[in-house]
Amino acid sequence: MAVMKIKTIKSNLQAVINYGKNGDKTNNGVLVSSVNCSINTAYGEMALTKKFYHKEDKTLGYHIIQSFKGNEVSPKMANQIGKELAEELWGDKYQVIICTHINKENVHNHLILNSVSFVDGKKYHNSNSEIAFMKETSDNLCIKYSLSLVNTPRVENERAFRQNHIDYFNRRDEKMQKIINDIDEAIKSARRYSDFKLSLKAKGYENIKDSGKYLSIKTPYYSRNVRIDRAFGERYSVQGIKERIYYTEKEKITVANLNRKYYRKVYTGPKINRFLLQTSSFYRLYVHYLYFFGKLPAKNQCKELTPEYYKQKRKNNMIFEEINFLARKNFKSVKEVEKYMDNLEKQLPELKGKRELLWRKHKTADENDKTKILSEINSFTDIIDTIQVQKIACNRIIARYEEIKEDYKKEIESKEKSKELIIADKKKRARNR
Repeated sequence: MAVMKIKTIKSNLQAVINYGKNGDKTNNGVLVSSVNCSINTAYGEMALTKKFYHKEDKTLGYHIIQSFKGNEVSPKMANQIGKELAEELWGDKYQVIICTHINKENVHNHLILNSVSFVDGKKYHNSNSEIAFMKETSDNLCIKYSLSLVNTPRVENERAFRQNHIDYFNRRDEKMQKIINDIDEAIKSARRYSDFKLSLKAKGYENIKDSGKYLSIKTPYYSRNVRIDRAFGERYSVQGIKERIYYTEKEKITVANLNRKYYRKVYTGPKINRFLLQTSSFYRLYVHYLYFFGKLPAKNQCKELTPEYYKQKRKNNMIFEEINFLARKNFKSVKEVEKYMDNLEKQLPELKGKRELLWRKHKTADENDKTKILSEINSFTDIIDTIQVQKIACNRIIARYEEIKEDYKKEIESKEKSKELIIADKKKRARNR
């Protein structure tokens, strides 16, 4: 049995992580593990993720406590269960540190979850559905490791309520409908069960677990695994899917085009003035002659949108931002950029300290004063956000300067080697003469 509690971390994420990693409670750090981050630098990595996506305010993380019954589970097994829970629910998008405490009568886990995804920057929200899935996954892991489950009327009612919530979510959620449509299409296009799994993998589904009678899949839509039969019934258990593939008459459909490409239109002709085109007959005649002599393309060309295109586009946008920043601040050298960044770093602790004091005042203030204090907090937050963005820009500029400097150095060395080779070749020819 495991009882789950979840708390929202609004301030001082580092203090919560330090509390979880307390050596006296975790057997000197032996009972600490992590997902998608290093144990020793967990806070730094989480903070870096927030900085990268400019999401350092409001909810900083979530503190989940998973308590086990008495000494039913060993500390090592408890940590393993906590890690499996974190991997199944948040393993593909979020950073989690798992700390098992043994300082009390019952062994319990402290899971500290970063609120910002390191993959796409989206924030995790502990909705009723997510809490239901979290408790359901915890119960399933307890069953897997042969731990007891509480069967009191209150707990049974809670489980029934939770399952109804999950069922309602599965029926109404658009993403779940996409999953079921993908599975149906994979079943129809498969001749063997292995073909069905390959088709799902081609659609972006991963971590397909079907060793037992249940089918669990990591989908492109959720950070957690989805138990398909629990969501959609016995027809989607491993046996049910095999029966539909091998024994059910079905109309074969063509396999989805997995190599589909995307394009954008590219205009290669001279620029046309739309206003003159509508108002000037002489200009329309000019455009007509451009068509006539082939200077104006009859139809736009199409350019394939590849992953490299998007990478280059993002890189170009970053370079434009850096150039604009340099122009606005009128920097003359990289040392001026470094000095400016040092000044920014000195301002941050003071601003954050003032904001923290305002938050403390906000907790004890009257309703009339809270609005005023909140506006002051928001103004400090805007200043801090601006400083953080400028710090990131400075870091990128310094890194790019070092990169260009290194490339220039290599180019000079290459030219010097070429000159040496030419001179050596001339000397060799002169000797041969």
